[in-house]
Amino acid sequence: MPPYPEPQADSSPLRLRHHYFYIIIWALLASIILYIPGGLSFVDALLLASGAATQTGLNPIDLKDLHISQQITLWLVPMVTNVVFLHTLLVLIRIYWFRKRFKSAIREAKAVCHSQRQRMNQALDYEARRPIGLNRTITDTTDTTTTAFDSSDRDDEEQPLLGSTDDEISPGASPQTQVGDQSPVGYQTFKPAAIGPSSPRITFYESDRDYQARQKRRSSFSRRRSFSEAVNEAFPRTDCPNTPVLPSLMWQHSIASYSDWDEDQKEELGGIEYRALKTLMVILVGYFLAFHLLGIILFIPWIMTDSHYGRMVKDMGLNRPWWAVFTAGSAFHDLGYTLSPDSMASFRNTAFPLLVMTFLVVIGNTGFPCMLRFIIWLLSKFTTYGSPLDDELHYLLEHPRRCFTMLFPGSETWRLAGVLLLLNALDLFVFYTLQENPQSNPFSPGLRLVDGLFQIASTRTAGFSITSLGTLHPAVQVSFVVMMYISAFPIAIAIRKTNVYEEKSLGIYDDEDKPNPHSLAAHIQRQLGFDLWYVMLGFFLISVTEGNRIQQAHGHDFAFSLFPLLFEIVSAYGTVGLSLGYPKTETSLSAQFNPVSKLIIIAMQVRGRHRGLPHALDHAILLPCDVHQDQQGEWWWKRWLKRKSSNISNFFSHGDAGEDIERLSI
Repeated sequence: MPPYPEPQADSSPLRLRHHYFYIIIWALLASIILYIPGGLSFVDALLLASGAATQTGLNPIDLKDLHISQQITLWLVPMVTNVVFLHTLLVLIRIYWFRKRFKSAIREAKAVCHSQRQRMNQALDYEARRPIGLNRTITDTTDTTTTAFDSSDRDDEEQPLLGSTDDEISPGASPQTQVGDQSPVGYQTFKPAAIGPSSPRITFYESDRDYQARQKRRSSFSRRRSFSEAVNEAFPRTDCPNTPVLPSLMWQHSIASYSDWDEDQKEELGGIEYRALKTLMVILVGYFLAFHLLGIILFIPWIMTDSHYGRMVKDMGLNRPWWAVFTAGSAFHDLGYTLSPDSMASFRNTAFPLLVMTFLVVIGNTGFPCMLRFIIWLLSKFTTYGSPLDDELHYLLEHPRRCFTMLFPGSETWRLAGVLLLLNALDLFVFYTLQENPQSNPFSPGLRLVDGLFQIASTRTAGFSITSLGTLHPAVQVSFVVMMYISAFPIAIAIRKTNVYEEKSLGIYDDEDKPNPHSLAAHIQRQLGFDLWYVMLGFFLISVTEGNRIQQAHGHDFAFSLFPLLFEIVSAYGTVGLSLGYPKTETSLSAQFNPVSKLIIIAMQVRGRHRGLPHALDHAILLPCDVHQDQQGEWWWKRWLKRKSSNISNFFSHGDAGEDIERLSI
């Protein structure tokens, strides 16, 4: 059986087209803001804005020549369109819809409670008006006379005399079922409390239903009872199989409006998944702010205290703190834009900024799922076992794809980390062995290794460079093309491999506990089918629009040949931002394209930005109305029983344990 029921078509309003719409709107809005101050054409402004919105970073103009407002725009747009922010926004949307669903649940619960209250009142009124048959015999041990009071039409029967009066009945009498042949089935015997040797014994021959109706009327005076208890006793769940299972607070007789609810009540209604989403939201916001601020905090003191590089940045006409803020943001968002005209080539002989940027580049994109799960796991080790926070963190670790698109199970996270390390190591080996002769390189082996690590990390997503890529060995350039093309494969395959709906769309229905050797191949084939035709189409169209220049440059302008064009297209589609450039310029090769070719590059960027998203409906974006709450409720219940195993026998000794179990399955 699959872990989740197969969804119906269009069962969630969150679709892939909304992601396209969000990115395109930000690109258009940013292009207008960039175009207003002047200094560049609208197509160049749109290309810059598209690069910022998709984190591609192909620059048609030197960024240090832009107005400060334009630079701030390029810094702000990636903050609201990068991977971390967008997936955090999905969590926020789900929490919002959980809360919106609460209001609907309150209305439904009020309707159910009103209906149940009417049914109960009708039953109680009926019992109150109904004549109660009572066979009562009082026998006095000091008298041999028998008096029989019979309110029914049956003949009086003589019973043994015990000596008693009605006035001696204790109001605290409790029912005791009579065992044996002395009373018919369904009849009960009541003994008053604190009766002496000559105390009365009165036997009421009445049905269980008669007793229950009268006992409910009396209990309202003896103790305070919640409406949920009255409903559960008067109308067992077996009588109403279609009644929805609602949290206990939904059955309270004084249901307040949603605005009056406190957070605990909302969490009770939302269940463990709602609580886990709230915890995940805090972690994601902390992740986004902490690492972004970390880069700023590390860069500002360094650039302000280093006389050589501080003076170099100042000579470029840049404000040093602003350079630090922009560079840190560009690294964490994997943007690839730099205020320095030669990217990071001017900083290749210092290890500190390159190491910091390498770390930010990795955790901002390719390493984000691994780092996020590590943080959640680390937090779970420092929380009190059995606490609500511990439950929420373990729910995230055990059911990651129910809550977040970029959070994977432990085994899949390890595989993802291994693939990333393997690809980077392979690319580093090629780069390190085929670059210029180490004997002619003035840098130390350690610094050359740092340069290589930075360049390889940037090749996957960021697009920074520490050297002119056009001067690299042709084999290194080819390896860069391959790495840019498959940059999204590890995460994209992990997302789709852990999405049960994606599996079904490929015809894979095996049990989740049984690994399917054909699953990975199916996902890779589908990814290639999604990517390859679009890349080739873009390559063909640009070859058409730039055909005359390519023919004229053939044989003497190798910077504008077919391979540099393919390199630029793959870089745009992979949202990387690397470019072989053009001689005597500090911009990407796209700056040499005509307006039509630039629009094709923009289309490649927008399409490539969505290549890592699920093709089919993903459970992590389902709204509460689509979420199967019974499964997450059962998970919480099993975990609670595991912690409370020593008390299970005591718990199940109560008659209402079964109903408590059902209430916990929210």
